[in-house]
Amino acid sequence: MKLIANIVRVLTGVLFVFSGFIKINDPVGFSIKLEEYLMVFATDLAPKPDTLTINIGYSESTKEDTYSIILHNEPQKKITIKSEPWEHIEVKNENGGGKSFYDKSNILVLIDGKELYKKEIEKSSAEPYDFMLTASIGGKELISKTIPVYNNKDIISEESINLETYIKEEGWSSKLCTAMIPFTLFLAVFICAFEILLGIALLIGWKKTLTLWLLALMIMFFTFLTWYSAHYNKVTDCGCFGNAIPLSPWQSFAKDLVLCVFVIILIVLGKYIKPIFSSSFSWTLLVTVLLLSFGFAFYCWYYLPVFNFLKFANGNDIEKLTNLPPGAKQEKREMIFIYSKNGKDYEFTTQELTDKKIAENSEYKFKDRLDKVIEEGDKPEIHDFVMMDSDGVDHSKEFFEKDEYKLLMVWEGLTSTRPNAMKKIATLANEWTTNYEFWALTSSNHNEAEAIRHEYQFPFKFYYGDNTNLKSIIRSNPGLLLLKKGTVIASWPSTDLPSHKQLLRKMK
Repeated sequence: MKLIANIVRVLTGVLFVFSGFIKINDPVGFSIKLEEYLMVFATDLAPKPDTLTINIGYSESTKEDTYSIILHNEPQKKITIKSEPWEHIEVKNENGGGKSFYDKSNILVLIDGKELYKKEIEKSSAEPYDFMLTASIGGKELISKTIPVYNNKDIISEESINLETYIKEEGWSSKLCTAMIPFTLFLAVFICAFEILLGIALLIGWKKTLTLWLLALMIMFFTFLTWYSAHYNKVTDCGCFGNAIPLSPWQSFAKDLVLCVFVIILIVLGKYIKPIFSSSFSWTLLVTVLLLSFGFAFYCWYYLPVFNFLKFANGNDIEKLTNLPPGAKQEKREMIFIYSKNGKDYEFTTQELTDKKIAENSEYKFKDRLDKVIEEGDKPEIHDFVMMDSDGVDHSKEFFEKDEYKLLMVWEGLTSTRPNAMKKIATLANEWTTNYEFWALTSSNHNEAEAIRHEYQFPFKFYYGDNTNLKSIIRSNPGLLLLKKGTVIASWPSTDLPSHKQLLRKMK
């Protein structure tokens, strides 16, 4: 039993230290993962919004159109109904000798000024023609409106729905998760340092009862997170080992279950765990480990991770990683047609449309066409790298065209960049662009980018990408990468930007 206890102690302690060290090496990356969790919890714990249901029909038709609108704690909704005067149309009859007549008009429904429904209606009799609209929440009818639309003038009807009684207050748990989001970096560093500290404490046998119960609480916390990710398919990469060892949610959950078993074994066999060092030396060692952990985390945050496990690490060929290798499994798609019937949407394949003669059935109305993935294919390691211009054209292929050195500056948000860093970038870019290309990628909008470009007289244009994608390129805002064609040569944070001479030395 003593041997088992010590083997499990070493395995558990080493795994905790390794996991904490991998994450604290990239504190920004782990903070991004914590932010994802907090945002998910804030959303899931928030009260579920009510749905406003709008039913629209006509006196000459048994069919109704139904629309569902998710409410977001608005105090009221304004519904506007507009009908145009009937237009008298003259057409030839089937025999070509004579005239027949019919009337047509347009009905428009707006919700808070935005178009919800528009339809051209026709009639050939002089009977009244009523437009009917009902609005309800949870089966409770709030509005029932009938408008005679067979007329010779515009009709505009406006109704306001008071929704104050349906406003749901956000609970304290959801508010707490939202309030913690700005502090995710501090939380990330604390969790990682604490994880390392507990691992060392277990290895040296320091205060075993306290250490084991703290380990139990921590592993229960991690197990809950990974179970939540796996069960609800939220935060599909828990970040347990950062980018060094990517694990699926179920793999992460299985790993945590094993650690739970290990901790239970250690609690049961706790009498066999003996301290290795004296109490004073153990205290000194743990304080030193804690200070080194915080210092290492600060260094990796201020500069860049010492060990870079991102896809854009030095030496990686980004062009190769954005393309599928020969023989890769291709994605299979199928064309899907969406038709509505009695307010409900139905999906049909091309074959089903033909077999069931849907297009010939007047009860079905065409709504949309889309391509649906029916079999997933292989994906390149980097599948979300884009460089869009202001017109929405992707220039990522052009970025890799020339076999020469180039600089890529990555900005998550231009307005959050320090002025001193902006000035250094402008100086560097002006020297660099005399002979080489300088590319800038940002998640800011075009107007912000142009304002900054003119303010600092940048000699380059901005391209645009997704904020999440930019965070996966480099852990600095902004961050600078030197590439040769598609291969990353070196990277720098905004706190340690190189001079032009340093760049030239890297190119030799």
